[in-house]
Parts: sequence; C-alpha cells; structure tokens
Amino acid sequence: MKLLRVGFAVAMLTLAGVAARAQQPAQSGRPRMPHQLAGMEQCAACHAANANPNVRSMPASHRYPPTSCATCHRPRANPVPTVPHATTESFAQCRTCHVTNSPAGAAAPPASHAEWNQAICVLCHQQAPRPS
Repeated sequence: MKLLRVGFAVAMLTLAGVAARAQQPAQSGRPRMPHQLAGMEQCAACHAANANPNVRSMPASHRYPPTSCATCHRPRANPVPTVPHATTESFAQCRTCHVTNSPAGAAAPPASHAEWNQAICVLCHQQAPRPS
C-alpha cells in the first residue's frame, strides 16, 4: 500500500512538472516559427515526416499533439513581409528577380534563406491585400 502511495506521488509530481513546463515561455535555444501561427495551427500538415520536401520535418522525438507546437516554438515577433505583386505562375520563380543586385530592384532573400527552395516562399510570404 505504501508503494502504491509513493508511485502515485511520483506520478503527480511528474505531471505537475510537465504542466509547469508547458506554461513557460519558449527557451531561447528552441527554433522560432518563421511564419505566423494564425491559419497554420495544424503543424503536422507541413512538418510531418515526408509531408513537404521543402519544409523541415519535426524531430522523431516530438511525440506531441500537432497543435501543441506553439507551447515551445513561438511565432515571429515581426510579421513576414508581404508580396507586393501577384503570386501566379508567371511569378513562381522567386529567385529570378530576388537576387543580389537585381536589375528589377527586387530585394535579395536574407542569408538565412540561402538553402530554402523557392517553392516555400509563399508558405510564409503572402500576397498583400488589395485596397478596396
């Protein structure tokens, strides 16, 4: 009976620790989301293993519900720049214009985007809303 009480106490302390960690802000060593959370709450839709070849998969050690990612990973503090032009097929090759010293004057992607496939640009950079 005493062993059962000890086991119960250990289980309760473990659960209390998990709940406390879930309420803490993200640690600085954890990657931030490069996009806003709104409209992208189902993280596994893009980040599950082999879900999208252009997006990092979540580690195999992450066995959490796919909507709990924001508990540790925080969205960007600043919004991602919007795209001031159409994102139709004629504009699908972003790096045609978005290069260093672009003759069209388009901004080059930051160094952190160097290895990203251009197909992921529109996952974060949405077309700017048109004035009504």
